Amino acid sequence: MSIKSQRLTAENFKKFGKIVSLPEKKPTSEDKTYKFWSDIANYHIDGKTEIGLCTVYKQDSIVINGMEKHNETPEILIPIDAPFILPLQKEGDDSLQAFKVDPGEAVVIDPGIWHGACIPFAVPECTYFVIFKHGTPHQDVYFKEIHPSEINE
Repeated sequence: MSIKSQRLTAENFKKFGKIVSLPEKKPTSEDKTYKFWSDIANYHIDGKTEIGLCTVYKQDSIVINGMEKHNETPEILIPIDAPFILPLQKEGDDSLQAFKVDPGEAVVIDPGIWHGACIPFAVPECTYFVIFKHGTPHQDVYFKEIHPSEINE
């Protein structure tokens, strides 16, 4: 199976969660030294959160054969130094989708959404922030194998 990655939009991402990007609306507050937009996205985590970093490396071909999910927490992914491709799949839906996420954007993946590791596509490697409920990597990770799927940039 071959999957074409797509540009991230609020509309095409909404079944997986939310995107966060520079708003087009008027700032909540501003003066000559700053602009501030409040409440451009929100999520709920019951309890303490943790912030991690993940660095991923480009492979000769982009093939995904496994995914993970977290039932207790949303997961926030924020590219730091380069764009990445994020593969996603909704529970009970066999179709896989892949989204390009650029620095300056973030995604909030809803609990229970299957996702693969982010994949660098414009550079040999990229690093991104991972934010979710504290302890998630040890207490709330479920894995599944999928039919190998190639993701095209």
